[in-house]
Amino acid sequence: MNKKLLLSLLIILSMFLAACGGGGSGDTTADGKTKITFINGFTGGDGDYMKKITAGFNESQDKYVVEESQEKDHYTKFKTGNYDLVVIHTDLLETYRKDNMIQDISPLMETAGISPDDFHPVAKEQVTFDNGTFAVPLDIHPMTMFYNKALAPEAPATYEDMKALSSSLQSEDPNLFATGIPSAGLGEWFIMTMAAQNNVNLTDGDHMNFAQEEFADALMVYHDMIFKDKISPKGLGLDGEFQAFMKQVDKGGSAVQTATALTGPWYYQAVLEAYGDDLGIASAPQLGDQPGVYGGGHTIALPASVTDETKIAGISEFLKYMYEPENLANWAESGQAPTHLATLELVGQDEEKYPLSVQNGKQFDSFVGAPKLYQYREQVRYMVENVYPQIVGEEGLTKEKLMSELEKATEQATQIAETAPQ
Repeated sequence: MNKKLLLSLLIILSMFLAACGGGGSGDTTADGKTKITFINGFTGGDGDYMKKITAGFNESQDKYVVEESQEKDHYTKFKTGNYDLVVIHTDLLETYRKDNMIQDISPLMETAGISPDDFHPVAKEQVTFDNGTFAVPLDIHPMTMFYNKALAPEAPATYEDMKALSSSLQSEDPNLFATGIPSAGLGEWFIMTMAAQNNVNLTDGDHMNFAQEEFADALMVYHDMIFKDKISPKGLGLDGEFQAFMKQVDKGGSAVQTATALTGPWYYQAVLEAYGDDLGIASAPQLGDQPGVYGGGHTIALPASVTDETKIAGISEFLKYMYEPENLANWAESGQAPTHLATLELVGQDEEKYPLSVQNGKQFDSFVGAPKLYQYREQVRYMVENVYPQIVGEEGLTKEKLMSELEKATEQATQIAETAPQ
């Protein structure tokens, strides 16, 4: 073999090893620190608080540098890029695990002095699988109730409270309502919260089973809230629960306004700016037979491509730093609710500083997350895009028609489940 050919082969081999996590000159800084690339989707107001954590780690030692990328399309970039850590929502963990895109992170957690038992049980369950722990829990963000104290001095806690509040408001102005049920945006959260509050198990083996009589009855509550009891106005569109809450009604006008919003905690800064001291925060009301709430969660996962021992050691050090309560409290300050028990305890000592985090932490015991199903988001797509809009938008919807649609949704979910790797 001539020298030119040998040199070419060596260059190609080194490039291949670098792409596969084997290390390379791009893995260190000019001053010899090991780079750890960390990608997430924290492009809102919470992103600055995660940067406080990564910047704090970088300043705390001189061996490693976490390079954080906050991208709106971070999942797409993760799949096509080369990263050492990635934030994954809890409902996607099973899909990424089965597609062999992430690996068991428990050895790194052990090195960092972190145990799954250090987290709230619902968070521990979300990341624990038969063949390992596939992420470190970060937070849970459940459906949250914001309320305008000028219209609702106390947070309505039940369906009857909602009904009474609407009746009282509409005696003053017919365009005032207790809350808003949107046709799009958080449809999945409304659907799954109602299942949780009526103890309906929607999981059947490897797929979702929506075609259940008791589930149809539960979902019709949203229909009644709009068309029967006038708890919510008709025709609210995308993110309508938030938009109607933020509006100000002029007497005699046509705009509608709601006293409460059942929505995502990421709207906290916007509603705080709008209402200030008149803003109240509460748990999701009980509209069904029992307390229950659905929502999402963030976790930190280790890509399957990461094998370099130096990087793995650095990631362990970063996790050790992040999960010190005084450091993770930065994440609570953003409004997120960490599931790390020691951090929860620390945050709970200062509710004035962390009001949203503390309030949402109180919902953890009644929280029901997404089931561990392959392509879960695709399995619920027909429900979210086709069935739910009919429930909240079609005044004459019958239970018979709804059951037919629930059967279609179940068929779609079953077909999607069949695409899982064997």
